[in-house]
Amino acid sequence: MDKLLDLEIVTPQRPLFQGKIASVTVPGELAPFQILFNHAPIVSTLTPGVVAAKDENGNSLFFAVGTGFVMVQENKVWVCVDKAFSRNDVDKTQTEQLLAELKSKLLHSKSEKEKAEIATRIAELKAQIEICEK
Repeated sequence: MDKLLDLEIVTPQRPLFQGKIASVTVPGELAPFQILFNHAPIVSTLTPGVVAAKDENGNSLFFAVGTGFVMVQENKVWVCVDKAFSRNDVDKTQTEQLLAELKSKLLHSKSEKEKAEIATRIAELKAQIEICEK
C-alpha cells in the first residue's frame, strides 16, 4: 500500500509515535475527524481524547492525548499535544482511582476555573482508560 501518511505524535517531553499509517482519527475541538491520504492542508485544535490510527497492515493503534493541535500537509500529520500516552504508559487501576477522586472533587469545586481544569483532566483520564479497553 503506497497511499500512506507519515504520522508524528509529540509532546514537549518526548516524541510518542512516528510511523506510516493508512488513516488517523483525531479528537477535534468540534468533533473527531478522520485524515486519509491526500487530505487537504489543515491546522485544527484538539481536545483531550483518543487518537486512533490504522497502520499499513490494518492494525489499530490507540493513543490518549491532552489538548493541542494537529497539522496536516502533503501527507504528513503532526499531532502536537501537551500529554500523550500509549496503552503501555497507563496503569488502568490507578487511573480509574484518580478519575473517581477528580469526579468527587468536581462536585465540591466552587470556582469556574477550577471546574474547567478538573473537567479537562477528567477527559484526559477517560481517554487513557478507553485506550486500555481497546
